[in-house]
Amino acid sequence: MEKLVYENSYGNKIELTNKFPYFLEDYTGIHEKSSELYGVSSAFGIGELYVGRSINKRNIMIYGYFKNNFIERRQFLYNAFPDNDEGTLFYYEDDFSSKIKCRVEKVEITKTGPIRYFTISLIAFEPFFTDIEETIIPLASWEGGIEFPLEIPEEGIEFETKNNNMVAEINNPTKIENELTIIFTCSGSVKKPSIKNIVNQEVLTLDYDLVIGDVVTITTGINNKNIILNRDGVETNINNYLLFGTKFLQLKPGQNNFKILAEEGIENLTTEIRYSLSYEAV
Repeated sequence: MEKLVYENSYGNKIELTNKFPYFLEDYTGIHEKSSELYGVSSAFGIGELYVGRSINKRNIMIYGYFKNNFIERRQFLYNAFPDNDEGTLFYYEDDFSSKIKCRVEKVEITKTGPIRYFTISLIAFEPFFTDIEETIIPLASWEGGIEFPLEIPEEGIEFETKNNNMVAEINNPTKIENELTIIFTCSGSVKKPSIKNIVNQEVLTLDYDLVIGDVVTITTGINNKNIILNRDGVETNINNYLLFGTKFLQLKPGQNNFKILAEEGIENLTTEIRYSLSYEAV
């Protein structure tokens, strides 16, 4: 069964399914994908040479109807879809789910009749759908050694143990490069922490010395490339400490093997890699 859920910027939600009070009759713009291809005239005067493409914004149209309590339900629709408001549309089909950011372009509702039909137009300026939940991969993390009910053997018990896995194997089945969130947490001094994709040899290195308690959050999105240091509760942008010649890594299509490195103090570094896959259409 398919279901649409829209959550606006105020936290208000509306659910559209094959059941009342808001019956989902049809929709467009979710399963489609489109782009514009660009070329230049051939030097030989025949056809054009391909230059590139631009992926178009996505227009999602939702059609449905409701009955009874017309004034109340009409106002609820208006409040759920405020004009020009940026919200999130969630799409569910069987065991698959995804989401997309979009703005409300138009809401139309018929004035009369035993059933009132509505049409909602949403514009997604970033046209890719993404996973609803982030995938989180911990590397070289501390794992709790206590479970309840607790029984303490004669030889004692370890409260925590270090998972020394330094490589994350991530497969991206789509054809889209995805942004990453990389979180470094320091339990001691660390010099020049790095993360390397050993499949293509691309590296991200911080030319920075970290101390105990430091947390560094790195985001690598197209419009969200940032390196934020949290030291003693104070956040500082340290983008200028990205080592020259290294880059903000992306999750490439296919196999990615990310390895954690450091010039000194690698044993004091724990790492989290977070990502959400993107989809051209769902």
